[in-house]
Amino acid sequence: MKFSLKTLAAAVAMASAAGGASAAIDNGAGGNGELFFNIWDANGSYSRDLNISIDSFESLIAAPGDFHLTFNADTLLGNFFTGSSAAGTRTGAFKFNLVANDNSGARRLLSSFTEPAPLTTNTSTTIRTGTSATSTHIGFINSAMGANDSVAVNNSSSAWTGKAAFKDTVGGAINFSNAGGVTNNTFASGLSFMRIDAASTGSSASIYNQYLDIGAFGNSEVHVYFDANKALHIQSIAVVPEPESYAMLLAGLGMLGFMARRRLNNRV
Repeated sequence: MKFSLKTLAAAVAMASAAGGASAAIDNGAGGNGELFFNIWDANGSYSRDLNISIDSFESLIAAPGDFHLTFNADTLLGNFFTGSSAAGTRTGAFKFNLVANDNSGARRLLSSFTEPAPLTTNTSTTIRTGTSATSTHIGFINSAMGANDSVAVNNSSSAWTGKAAFKDTVGGAINFSNAGGVTNNTFASGLSFMRIDAASTGSSASIYNQYLDIGAFGNSEVHVYFDANKALHIQSIAVVPEPESYAMLLAGLGMLGFMARRRLNNRV
């Protein structure tokens, strides 16, 4: 039942993303911004609105079971890699990240990252600067994207993700790189995902919260990866069960074996 509930929630989220395409990334100016995906190199970048809000994503995590969201490559992403888009030819050293943003009141900045997360967090003032920089960058993407849900630009565009004002540190607002690369192509090698919480005022320390999903065996890590077929995955898989979970499993198997042997003996 847990799996079916989570599967249903994921299906609803994907249907909403497909059917509710807004052609513009919600930049979080009113709170509850949308997840967007970026991939870039020195020559250009590709950005895509995933049409899933922060609140919707967190509702999906809160539902019982594990989940797996897959965003297959669109035509523009294919053109990005063949060099037939406005982004020019690839350098072979691309990076990718997944981000979402609130830029109103108490801030939420969602970001992919490579574990372990830094123990020391940046101040709320710095993170607020980062959410403002993210909103500005989203504005550039939306202008270039027009009525579509994705866009590819070259490195002369304001929407280029590789510029210093954004790239893999949100313009220096986070004290880690949020980017993955060609090796982050499976769940096992994927990036983790976190939410950074910052107070609406003041310079208190922000809080880094890694997303963990309540799966079949307890907490599951949420991973982000970009596979060989150029599909983006956001996925939770149950971590290795605790010893007591193995003990319960072995006890159950032992009971099944005992019952089968007893049934066989009764037949004899």
